[in-house]
Amino acid sequence: MNGSGRSKISFGFVALAVLLWGSFSFAQMASSVRSMPAGPARGADVVRIRKAPQSEKIKTPIYQTAMARQSSGGLDWWHGIVEFDTSEEWIDELEFTYYAYVEDQSNRGAPIMFRASVTYVNIPKGRHHSDVFLHPNTVKRMGAPKQVAVIVKYKGAVVATENTASRANWWDGYPPVDGVLLNRAMTPFSLVDYDLYPAIKPVAATR
Repeated sequence: MNGSGRSKISFGFVALAVLLWGSFSFAQMASSVRSMPAGPARGADVVRIRKAPQSEKIKTPIYQTAMARQSSGGLDWWHGIVEFDTSEEWIDELEFTYYAYVEDQSNRGAPIMFRASVTYVNIPKGRHHSDVFLHPNTVKRMGAPKQVAVIVKYKGAVVATENTASRANWWDGYPPVDGVLLNRAMTPFSLVDYDLYPAIKPVAATR
């Protein structure tokens, strides 16, 4: 075989080796990309919940008036509260979604999961509070929640979550019941400790 033929064979062998090596390297890279753990959502460092939601009983506040007979204000509400920090100088909106699991005492302990979302606006950097309530009649009928969770979204992405149960995402196992768990603006507590809480975005009216 002449030199020209040997050169062609050598060139073809080299080209084949380069092609195979390139294919192997691409497969390795693709495998590495697939096996990389998903990182935190963008903006995940914006909000930090300091501890799991805290529960307490709280009495109806009494407001003095000059014309109407005042009630005693002795009923017990359930109050769930979360303390959180924000790192941005200003945040336009943060959405908090709460889940509260109860076992209905009026219906043989039937499981019920209440859900409520509240959006806060114009939140400055620093320490803040968020909370939700159950009306005294709900507490009297069904009892206080046994488990509570909160999920925080920033620009549509989950950036923080806390949970009083050891099992993660337990709330996915129950159909949510809306309209019973109340945000602060829906209760007599809307004017109590007013400066501790960010402003709540009003729900848009529907036709």
